Amino acid sequence: MAKVTKNKNDKIARIILYIFLTVAVFLMFIMLKNIITPIYGNINSIHWISVDAKLLNASIKTTTTSRSSSNTTVYIYYGPQITYQYDFDGTNCVGRRVWWVESTDNGPLEQLAYKFKSYYKAGKPIQVFVNPDKPCEAVADRSVHWSKLTTSVVMLLVLLLFGGGIMYLLLKMRKKW
Repeated sequence: MAKVTKNKNDKIARIILYIFLTVAVFLMFIMLKNIITPIYGNINSIHWISVDAKLLNASIKTTTTSRSSSNTTVYIYYGPQITYQYDFDGTNCVGRRVWWVESTDNGPLEQLAYKFKSYYKAGKPIQVFVNPDKPCEAVADRSVHWSKLTTSVVMLLVLLLFGGGIMYLLLKMRKKW
């Protein structure tokens, strides 16, 4: 009777570990995508051509989060939302892409948001980078924001350790059978 209960408990523990492992793998995929996309975008756009673009709209997107159980600590993150128009080899295009990953922060993207807003108010053009093979594909900021990537890398490492620990437990439980 005790062996049946132990086997049942082991099976439940394995199912719970598989669920946690699945969630960890999913989160690792998202973090890896957030790390690779800006780096790949930057490398891929090295030969894109810089052109002047007219800002049609510039606003600041805000994201509010709270990180305590009583919701007393509130964090606000900012990011640029723009629409721009440019001509490239006789093709008139309208773009909205600011960076490789749509995001908000209290660092480079916040500064970029205020910069675009001031350029819009002053009627100043901005520089966008245009893909010469696809003229209506452009990005306003093709740089890699390492401060944003550092957070994703740290979270990815934590998830890798968590997932590795779960794999270790699952293998250890399997050897007992």
